[in-house]
Amino acid sequence: MKKLLFLFSGLLGTGMAQAQLLKVSYGSSLTILGGTIFSVDSLTLIPSADYSLSNTTLSKSDTAIHTPVNTCISRVYQFSGITNPYSGSVQINYTDGAELNGIPENLLTLNIYNGTSWNAYTATTRDVINNFVFTSDLNAVTLNELTLADTSNALPLVWLSFTATKQGNSVLLQWATMQDQNTRNFIVQYSSDGINWTNIGTLPATGSPSSANNYSYVHTSPVTGINYYRILQTDKNYRYSCSVVKMVLFTKADIPFIIIGNPVTNGLLTVQVNNSTTLALYSIDGKLVWLEKVNAGIQHIDVSRYAKGTYLVKTDSYTQKFELL
Repeated sequence: MKKLLFLFSGLLGTGMAQAQLLKVSYGSSLTILGGTIFSVDSLTLIPSADYSLSNTTLSKSDTAIHTPVNTCISRVYQFSGITNPYSGSVQINYTDGAELNGIPENLLTLNIYNGTSWNAYTATTRDVINNFVFTSDLNAVTLNELTLADTSNALPLVWLSFTATKQGNSVLLQWATMQDQNTRNFIVQYSSDGINWTNIGTLPATGSPSSANNYSYVHTSPVTGINYYRILQTDKNYRYSCSVVKMVLFTKADIPFIIIGNPVTNGLLTVQVNNSTTLALYSIDGKLVWLEKVNAGIQHIDVSRYAKGTYLVKTDSYTQKFELL
């Protein structure tokens, strides 16, 4: 295999959305001697030991191929494949203005995608006069994409879709997002009037930054009338964003029964039964305490003999909760 010892500087012009800076063809290798300064279009590598590249192309782009964890500048260096592990120093020069994407220069930090994930490396020197970030003491890092980013400013979660669909006597909520890497969880919120909201479920975020993430939740106790749903996203810094609001209408024909008066304070549970069915009463720990087939109409169930607490009224396909005080 042919071995080349090179020092490059600005192989190709800039100004393109993507520019090829270097190509090492199959069957050849480019070796940068340890301690040698290798520079190409404002990217500088100074390996601590001999470092070889083979069968790869180095390009520069305004955007990353793999979505970064943090907001980055419009200058991303990309190797076409996974490189050998690199140890040494990296310097990236940048230009003032639009390329910074609004990032304060004193927060710029080297970020490297290693083929699996993005990682940030503590800057050794930030020079805001000469516009570069120098990072030393890298150890066995695989180089796939390199850029400068603001590690304190994570990219916001992207809402792709949110739907609420009737599923029998329940509501199926489904949503899809991207850039979940800094998201803590999703809180499912419900309202019967569109004003007062209640948390009815919490799902952890998957944490994936570069692919669509799909979530679902089933609400088993909608009420007759309009049911309102939204998803509250909380990130790791406890900031939040909210989905759009979805509405699902249930008529009396959709719901087998409705609890009237909740909480129950007089020992008498009143239920409006819309269709003849079998009602079951369970304690919150799942113990069956009462079961009876009932006709359509208003039903009064004596619950005075039961301990105070939370109970569930169920049919085969529907559940409502009430408090016994």
